Amino acid sequence: MPPVLSVEILHMKRLLPFYSTLILMLIAIFTNGQDTIPPEKSRKSQEVLEQIQKYLKIGGWIDAQYSYEYYDADNQSSVFMIRRARFDLKGSPSKWVNYRLQVDFAPNPRLIDAFVKVNFCKQVQLQVGQFKIPFSLENKLSPLDLELTENAQVISALSGYKDVTGISSYANGREIGAMLTGTLASAEVHGERIPILKYGVGIFGGNGINIKTDNLAKDLSARVEFCPFVKGLDISASGYWGKYDMQHDGIATHMNGARIRYAGGLQYTDEQWVVRSEYLWGRTDFAALAPSTDDYIRVPMHTQGFYVTVGYWFRFGWGRNSKIQQKLRPMLRFDYYEKDMAANAPSIYYATGVEWWPEKHIRVQLAYTLKQYPHNQPFGHNLTTMVSAVF
Repeated sequence: MPPVLSVEILHMKRLLPFYSTLILMLIAIFTNGQDTIPPEKSRKSQEVLEQIQKYLKIGGWIDAQYSYEYYDADNQSSVFMIRRARFDLKGSPSKWVNYRLQVDFAPNPRLIDAFVKVNFCKQVQLQVGQFKIPFSLENKLSPLDLELTENAQVISALSGYKDVTGISSYANGREIGAMLTGTLASAEVHGERIPILKYGVGIFGGNGINIKTDNLAKDLSARVEFCPFVKGLDISASGYWGKYDMQHDGIATHMNGARIRYAGGLQYTDEQWVVRSEYLWGRTDFAALAPSTDDYIRVPMHTQGFYVTVGYWFRFGWGRNSKIQQKLRPMLRFDYYEKDMAANAPSIYYATGVEWWPEKHIRVQLAYTLKQYPHNQPFGHNLTTMVSAVF
């Protein structure tokens, strides 16, 4: 037999298990568990799928939202939208390596997460790619875990959601870079081993998701979390130190402005309660024209804000003998924010809502926010409902 043909046959034999597994997986998916194939083959297909799920997990969710906002008769809006349409692929090819690829198709297709994580030991893990920066407590939360339909104002402004600089907006708290994370200490509390001291520190491009850096500077972010030997209690301190290319009236100045943020907060969670509060402070440089010249100067703006969130889970079944459990969580949040501390013009949001999971694949949220602005501006009223379908 010719050597080339021998090599090709050997190559095909090595790939045969992969293609067989792929075909069986597709059969199981498209038949949707129906008895359209013999029981023995169906059982083998299920075993193959269980084996694949150890290395590959496919999921995602869709958020459909309606929002109504009212200030006065001439200033009101009503919007239907698909808020998110996420496809999530993740897995662990080995105990040393994790990966994740997450894409959002709403409102426009964009890459959310794309990273590889190498687990050297519990004290040191290296994560490379695009992912959430280690800054603040609320930024860690997935939208499916966020208690209300929106982040607190200061989280949006200083954690890369709707950044005050205009860059990193709609980056969902993510950047491109590399990060070290790990658990430095743990302890046994009431017979259970819990982490006591965790950290995360990384270097990032600073321009948000899917955007290359436009300057030579790189941003640094770090977070330390301490649990004082109470399960569910988390005390956190974090910082972000970076620069960005300032613009003036839409024109690039080719000057770097400072983008510095600090955050401190605590959170307590158990099977019933969630209580979280954070304070964030930031300095952001903006470009301005110097008096009587065409030269640009840096003008710093200081931003601050804090919030307090409280919620409680109620759990109950569909019926007396039902195994299907529902979850219902009413929420309250006080949200204080000053975009420019020198202006002494805070905006204060009073939010309440309820989150209902009739079963594990469906979530329904209803939230009302009373928005108080300075200088005798009219109160804002926002009513939002969102339905999430998880797969």
